[in-house]
Amino acid sequence: MTELKPAKRSLWEVVKGEHLILLALVFVFYYAWSLHLPPGVAPDETMRCQIPEFIYKNGYLPHGADPVLRDANWGISYGFAPYLAQLIGVGFMQIAGLFGWEGFALLMALRLVNVLCATATVWISIKIANELFKGVARWLFVILIAALPQFIYLAAYVNNDCFAIFSSAIILYAWIIGLKQKWPMKSCMLLGIGMGLCAMSYYNAYGWLLASVILFFVSNLGMDGARWKDRHFRVKIYVVAALFAAIAAWWFIRSYIIYDGDFLGLTVTEHYKELYAIDDLKPSHYQTVQEQGLSLYSMLIPMGWAKLTYCSAIGAFGSMDVWLPVWIYVVYSILFLAALIGCVIHFAKFLREHGSGYSKKWLAGFCMALTIVIPIALSIYYSYTSDYQPQGRYILSMLLSFMAFVTVGLETLVRRIFRRKAADKILIGFIVLIAGMTAYIFFGIYLPLYP
Repeated sequence: MTELKPAKRSLWEVVKGEHLILLALVFVFYYAWSLHLPPGVAPDETMRCQIPEFIYKNGYLPHGADPVLRDANWGISYGFAPYLAQLIGVGFMQIAGLFGWEGFALLMALRLVNVLCATATVWISIKIANELFKGVARWLFVILIAALPQFIYLAAYVNNDCFAIFSSAIILYAWIIGLKQKWPMKSCMLLGIGMGLCAMSYYNAYGWLLASVILFFVSNLGMDGARWKDRHFRVKIYVVAALFAAIAAWWFIRSYIIYDGDFLGLTVTEHYKELYAIDDLKPSHYQTVQEQGLSLYSMLIPMGWAKLTYCSAIGAFGSMDVWLPVWIYVVYSILFLAALIGCVIHFAKFLREHGSGYSKKWLAGFCMALTIVIPIALSIYYSYTSDYQPQGRYILSMLLSFMAFVTVGLETLVRRIFRRKAADKILIGFIVLIAGMTAYIFFGIYLPLYP
């Protein structure tokens, strides 16, 4: 009797079947980054930690202008903006407090929120990859996200940026399920949860809210609006809106009440900055790039905004004072340039096959492009008209959409040039290269920097 041999599994099937092991390794890796980072080194972490520390000690939410929280230089605190990630961290602090832990242990309890958010982002990225891509490209998409140095660094300290990326992953997955399956209740619930979390993360990520509204209504109503009277459609709206409101509405109502109608906390922030900031940082004394009479081009190129933002979106540690070796930025730039060429080829092919009429793919592509353009535009506007801040973390809410386009572009270009087996090997080579660079950064740069 002939012995049956077990069927060979593809690379992606192996990863998919053992994704829990993968996620465990990712969690340990991210936690190691967090554990080695000293307090007060990362951007704004000290100011952000003041909020959960206040709540942990006093048991209530503070006013953003509380003298205990006000920064001596800026005259404000982060209490005016949403801080749900830190509020969750208070729960971890309380658990740590039960064991009598203090000092750095409480800081690690706070940081654990972002470690978990980053790990969950990778988990959702695997699910997204399974829906969007086939074969090796699925794994490439996941690695492009999971191994990006700046994403890992955001997972290592207390901030809202990592929470924003996590919420965007939920939203993107909801989009995909909704478009593929005509918005089942699961996708509506995920969309409402993702939008609520996004609203409570970072204002630069709000492009995901606008794009979600566009995609949800256009995909449900099509071009004629005939489904407005459909009861099932209205129920879906109620579900999305109810979950969004349950997560986020209380914060904006509270801000509206205690900050005299300023539900976003932007005007009141400028007010207290004018009152208590040092003279050089008061809005009335500080000259913005726009007020200096410089053009937008001057800020983007000669002043280096574009270069600094681009490089720090790939990776910059400390308070943007520790940069990676130049060759790493060059490698990423080559990959992104190749992806751009591939995207142009893919787009041209798509136009030939599908035309320019309405389709779910057109809608999804347009909304994903919005989530890339909006945070970049907001960051440029803020640096030009308010406070010059060329930091890549302010645009990283676009991470999942951007890496989806990068994956499409790289796969398209490679498969256009090489045959199937050779193309698979090259894509696997990209995966190994990206993972290898990240390992080198951790062991060769990060650990020596923060032993």
